[in-house]
Amino acid sequence: MLIHHGVRGSIPCSNFETTKYGGNTPCIEIITDKIQIIFDCGSGFSKVKFAEKIPTIIFLSHFHHDHIQGLPFNEFNVKNSKPIFLTNGVYKNNILKDILSKYLSPPYFPIDFIKENNVIKFIDFDEIASMYKEFNFDKIILNHPGKASGYSMSIENKKFCYLLDNEFDASQERELIQFCKDSHSIIWDGMYTEIELEEKKGWGHSSIEQGINFGQKANSKNLIISHHSPSRSDEQLDRIKFKYSGTNLLIASENERMKING
Repeated sequence: MLIHHGVRGSIPCSNFETTKYGGNTPCIEIITDKIQIIFDCGSGFSKVKFAEKIPTIIFLSHFHHDHIQGLPFNEFNVKNSKPIFLTNGVYKNNILKDILSKYLSPPYFPIDFIKENNVIKFIDFDEIASMYKEFNFDKIILNHPGKASGYSMSIENKKFCYLLDNEFDASQERELIQFCKDSHSIIWDGMYTEIELEEKKGWGHSSIEQGINFGQKANSKNLIISHHSPSRSDEQLDRIKFKYSGTNLLIASENERMKING
């Protein structure tokens, strides 16, 4: 099961124009009977229910506020709890822990959250990939200010790719296509439209139109647009969905559940 807990970019937004698709910032969960995977800890992370008997692994793409702001607002069970692994494709575990410790401690946060939480275990990406080889975890460096990681994993021979916060460039195309080729689903950064992108060079995001083109070249079954602009209304997203109804485009909607065995 793939669950969209947060699909909005930059800042959470809650108003009558965003109730259909949702206003929480990025958090996606993939859960099977063997493993629970979480991509990013935006404000949507507060809704994640941790699995009790299977491993939980959190993959952070990067450290901009909209992707980590929900981390301290989940009910971590600190008593008799299994460890929750947290990793990043760019930084080693000690640097990852240091970055989050600075963000989640005074003067930026009321308490030293990382120090007081004994459930989260920071771990190198390569170690996670080695521990759980059957899921074929892989990473790729994306084009985003401060660096960001894209991820892929396989479940029952179906590949899932997570490519939020990437400013797509032609120089990436060959490597990205190889990374995503024949995927069941690609979760794509659709922060902008092609017209909007003209004025947003250097902001680190892609367009919806680029995603559709890329998904076709990568032969992906589903191209899931996420990281919606906070100014993008439900009506505008509906129009985009209708415009590309003949393609493999899907618009991510908060709390939506997608079966991954289909």
